Amino acid sequence: MRQDGNLQYFIDRLEQAIFSRLAEGSTEWGVAQEIFGALKQPGTPASPQEQATLPAQQFLARALDNARSGPDDIIGVADAFRPLSSRLAWYRRKNAEQAGKVFMDGHANAVLIGENGLERRSDIQIGVSLMAPHIQYVDHHHPPAEIYLVMSPGAWRQEQHPWHEPGIGGTIYNTPNIVHAMKSAEQPLFAIWCLLVK
Repeated sequence: MRQDGNLQYFIDRLEQAIFSRLAEGSTEWGVAQEIFGALKQPGTPASPQEQATLPAQQFLARALDNARSGPDDIIGVADAFRPLSSRLAWYRRKNAEQAGKVFMDGHANAVLIGENGLERRSDIQIGVSLMAPHIQYVDHHHPPAEIYLVMSPGAWRQEQHPWHEPGIGGTIYNTPNIVHAMKSAEQPLFAIWCLLVK
């Protein structure tokens, strides 16, 4: 059990919400088993970090309020995240300037668990992405498998497949190295991502 009760509470709510949405025995269910199984053993608590305020953070309160229109367990995840948000070191995607100022100012990411998170560890990453309205995240890929818990309206795409809208409380599973992206519409986009780094 973590000494950081707020972080433990968030992990518990997140775990319940994700497993209630995945088919037992599916590939993504197995990835979630590995992620949350590893999290039973806490990592190293991190020292307070220097925090920058990014333009996109102005949309966080609105995004969390929007999440509260979702299912009860998503409301629980949003409410559990809220007290942690001010402790996070928010950052832009590496080389974000190459995508232009609109993208630069329109997105922010933060890590709760992993390198530069509230809890340091190298095998798991849990973080969040926030986007202002009318922003498309750049196409990207990474070796770790990834599970998103969608906390807002917004659309996702994998490879060249059509965009689709999971809805508040939806999940997205990204296999290792698959190219993927997301975009917001009238409302800010907010999602939680869980990576199995290994």
